[in-house]
Formats: sequence, structure tokens, C-alpha cells
Amino acid sequence: MQTLRLCAYAALFAIASSNAFAADHRDGPLATGDPAADLNDVYTFMNPTDPNELIIVSTVVPFANFNSRFSDAVEYRVHVDNGAAGGAVTINCRFTDQSNRINCTAPNGLAAAGGVERIVTGTGMRVWAGLRDDPFFFDLDKFNQTRLTLVPAFTNPGTNTFTGNTLAIVFGIDKTRLTNNGANSTLKVWSSTNRIGENGISAGFTGLWYDAAQPGFGAHLEVLEPATPGGPDRFITTWYVYNGTGQQRWILGIGNINGNTVTIPDAIYTSGGRMPPNFQSNQVTNRPFGSLTFTFSSCNSGTLSYTTNDADFGSTSGTVSLSRLTAIKGLPCSLLSLGQIDRNGRPGINSVAINVLPNTGTALKDAYNRAGDPSTWAGLFRNEIQSNLAALDTLDGITGNAVLPAAALAGVLVDDRLIINTAIPVCDAYLAVELGVAQCGGRTLARDVIDDSLGAIVGPGVRDNVANDSAFLQTFPFMGPPI
Repeated sequence: MQTLRLCAYAALFAIASSNAFAADHRDGPLATGDPAADLNDVYTFMNPTDPNELIIVSTVVPFANFNSRFSDAVEYRVHVDNGAAGGAVTINCRFTDQSNRINCTAPNGLAAAGGVERIVTGTGMRVWAGLRDDPFFFDLDKFNQTRLTLVPAFTNPGTNTFTGNTLAIVFGIDKTRLTNNGANSTLKVWSSTNRIGENGISAGFTGLWYDAAQPGFGAHLEVLEPATPGGPDRFITTWYVYNGTGQQRWILGIGNINGNTVTIPDAIYTSGGRMPPNFQSNQVTNRPFGSLTFTFSSCNSGTLSYTTNDADFGSTSGTVSLSRLTAIKGLPCSLLSLGQIDRNGRPGINSVAINVLPNTGTALKDAYNRAGDPSTWAGLFRNEIQSNLAALDTLDGITGNAVLPAAALAGVLVDDRLIINTAIPVCDAYLAVELGVAQCGGRTLARDVIDDSLGAIVGPGVRDNVANDSAFLQTFPFMGPPI
């Protein structure tokens, strides 16, 4: 186990460095660890050449490239509510055939299915899905510096953190299908992702693990194929440990994977063997040890709990912390959860108004992303948003010059859905419906919503000094080609 001690520091440094990078530009640990379900933005506006078509854009996979793909184990959703009884509609999209085909369905006869990277015309809507230039622009690094110090760090000019590409699903929808034929023309729009498969411990967990607080012993873990087709993946371990009198013991066992947990009910260790060439298999005795349970919170950390009735070990139960020490070259790791992974409506609400103050952790960010019922959002997050808005209001050195007092503004932003009036064809002003501006509202691709938000939250004139760098199309799907 000397090797475990010698390698520990380098391995932990690499792990810490990769996590720090990821945390800079994604809005919650759960979404960060599941890139295929990590939402970037949602946009909605009226087609400037057809006032009867509502355009909705949902982007996923931060910093996508030409190898990025939608997942066939994630359901991509867009939610639209016209405010009337029974007026909430969810458009569900799934990808099949190595993510080369999209199939979207919704109530009111809405449907479209076909290949990616092309316009697919269906019933009541058309869809385009594929790689596009990311239209979002924001100096996230300077915002994070501002957040940590509570001192404005924006420079002029700013630097766009999000130069690059994203995967996008673009919808063009007959607005009459969503507005009760125009009777309820104002819509609230948000998007979400829902993991429906390929969850839990992956093959990338294979490697050496150890207790960083007590280096010198550890475990080798390996993920195996199911014992029978369609069954759960299996997990085999060798725990390199010592008994109560200091003798080395290897505890062996195999169990089935269940989400982020594995229980091995009948672990064993052996005795009676001899050094080759004097080894004889019939002299080896398998001795029952007890049970082992592995539980992982990430690809780099977990716990090993054990229970034994063997008096040689001097203890009946205990728990050991585990940290990753080694990984298999070229074998990526994931620990994915079922259910809603991410949600997005207005830009940056989770990033700017949830767990924004230093030393507040990130737990509420995951809870925010997983909350799927808009009727619960105010009760869960309004107080958190209000306290952060009150702190952000002071960043320009003036308190009380936000567009609304923190309590009132929190009441608006906690309903994290874009609002668009489909009866008005001109869309340019962000938050237009909320502020009574005579435009349709929503969010266009080119609108500088970060400057809008900073001006409303901190004070007039506050901005990140980053301009749009995308070249948009004049026709559907409107987003610029990948760069």
C-alpha cells in the first residue's frame, strides 16, 4: 500500500483542479456532472416574418463541439402555460438512433419527428436540432470574482466566457395551439431536462480508492457487465486492509449496482495459501467476513460501510471515507441521477440569485434545478433570492436603486419563466410584459439580457461590457452556424 501513499497527492491535485474549472461556468453540481442534461438558456420570441409562429429555443451542453450529442437517455422538455385552466402544455423531445433523430410530442396535436441538423415539419410545429453558435454572452469570470469579493470586478471591454458552440433545439409553433386560439395570448415559458436512463455508477469508477485521512490501505474497484442480459451491472472489490492484530487481509466480494450504491452481502477473505511454487488450491480456505456497502456522492468520493462477525477484526461495523486515487486511461466516469436535472427560464437566476454569497455552498442550486412544480418555487426560493438581491443591490455603492425593492423583485424573479405576449409581433425588450412595455417580451437571441439584469438588480448603467458576437440567420432556425 506504499504506492497508495505515494500517488495520493498528485491524484488529489488533479481532481481538485478539474472540479474547480467545472464549477466556474455551470449553475449546479448535479447539472455540471451531467453535461447532456445541462441546460444553457431558453429564448422565446415571435417569428419576425410570421406573427403567427412562436419561436422557442432551448440550448444544452455547455461548450459543445462537433463530437457533442444529445442523449437518448435524457428527455428534453419545454413547458408553456397560458394561464387558463388546463392551459399548461409540455413539449417532450427524445432522441433515437445514436441521437440522429428527434421525436417531439405535445398535447393539442403538436408533433414533429425527423433527422437532426435539418428542419423537420410536423403537425402544428416545426423543429430543428443540432450544433449552433452559442448566442449567450456574459463575462462569468468577472461576475464570479465580484460574487466572491462583493466588489465590482467588471472591466471595459469585458470578455465573453461563452464564445463557442452549444446544442440547440429550435421550435416554431403555431401560436393558436398554445393560446386557446388567441383567447389567452400571454404565455409563460421554461425548459427542463429529465434523465430517464443510464444513471448510477458507471464503468469509470474502476480504479484504486483510499481513505485520504488514513493513507496506507484502500480498495480496488471494478465495474463488470451484468451476469445476464438486461440485468444490473456488477461491482467487484478487493479491500486491502488489516485485522485487529495487524495482519494483512484482502476482503473480496461482488455485488449488483443499484444507482449510486452497491451492497455485497457475503464478502470473504482467504487463508491457507502458500507462496508459489508451493501453492495448492485445495489448501486455500474461504472465510466469511460479512457485508460491504459502497455509496458514492461523486466520481471522486464515497464511503465504504462494513459489518463483520469475525472476531479477528475486533469490530462489528464501521464506515471508511473513500477518495479516488487512480482512473483507467480513456475511461470517463459519470454518476448520473434519474429525474429532473436542470431547469431554465429567465437567464442567470440560479447563477446570480441562488447561493451567490461566499461560503453558502451549492446545495440549494441543485434543489432549485430539480424543482419541477412552478407553484412551489416561491415557497422554496423567494427568501433566498431576496437576500441575495439585497446584497447585489449594494455593488454599485448605492443602496436602493434597483428597479424594485429586493422583496418585490424577488417576487417577480422567483417565477422563473419567460413571459411573452404573442398578440404583439415586435420583440426586443427583455422583461417587457412584466414592466408594461408595449412589446411582446420574451427573450430574443441578440438581447443583452445580462446588462438588463445587472441594471435592474444592481442599478442603472451597471453592465459587464460584453457584446453579442454571433451572426444570426434571418430565417428559421435563426441561430448562427457553429464556429
